[in-house]
Amino acid sequence: MTGELFIRRLTMQLLPSLPEPSVLVLDNAPYHSQLTDDRRSPTSATKKADFISWLEYRRLPIPPGATRPELLLIRPQNRPKPQYTVDNIIRQWGHEVVRPPPAHPELNAIEQVSAYMKHHGRSLLHRFTRVDLQARLEEARLCATQSVWAGAVKRSREFEDWYWLSDNIQKPVGPLIINLDSDD
Repeated sequence: MTGELFIRRLTMQLLPSLPEPSVLVLDNAPYHSQLTDDRRSPTSATKKADFISWLEYRRLPIPPGATRPELLLIRPQNRPKPQYTVDNIIRQWGHEVVRPPPAHPELNAIEQVSAYMKHHGRSLLHRFTRVDLQARLEEARLCATQSVWAGAVKRSREFEDWYWLSDNIQKPVGPLIINLDSDD
């Protein structure tokens, strides 16, 4: 899958078929996470001249005689907040985008349903031919029913609740004033 192919399928097939408004959950696959042109920041492979152009475009001070490694030190505090091309397209169609945290498949219902479908498809695959594989994939897709999705969402919420509890996050404490002139 490429970003261009994903956007084509998104705009030609998926988005026109969804009732408005819908919520789309996207993982952090590279084709979901292409930054808009104005939100790209230089990388360690960026040429010095391009880096300087990036700084000038953002009206950021350029230290005279700075080397490329010195310019790279300027990047972290001036990197724009990410904005993704796919997210903008989805919002233009009147839908919302949710991005679960990376490396936490238990918080992403899509990952759970995908694992369920893969398990189902593999368990029935006796011969590895294209026809058999396509048939098993279709059966696996049909097994991802509304109740399977509801169970995956429920499990994701249970994991999220457990994480909140295990992190021992409590309500914030008000301001604490310490008088330095006292002997207490």
